[in-house]
Amino acid sequence: MQELKLLSFDVENKILQLAETYRQLKEEYITLKQKNKELKEVITKLEYKVKNQSEQLVKYKLNEKMNEEKKYTDVKLKINELVREIDMCIKLLNE
Repeated sequence: MQELKLLSFDVENKILQLAETYRQLKEEYITLKQKNKELKEVITKLEYKVKNQSEQLVKYKLNEKMNEEKKYTDVKLKINELVREIDMCIKLLNE
């Protein structure tokens, strides 16, 4: 009879321990699930930010390229103008 009471007490203790462990794990699961949700939101925001930054970089590079082409065109025009002036000077000298 005493053994039966001890076994019963042992089983009851183990059930209480299991219930406590279950409760702790459930709380941890809820916490981790919330943290996971928050991290997914952070990832989404960062992906959006990366996409925007990439678009801005492409626009910047295009703008830079256009500016370089404009500078090249400006330099070419200036050279042509100088060549015309030199030709004029040569023409005047030859007269």
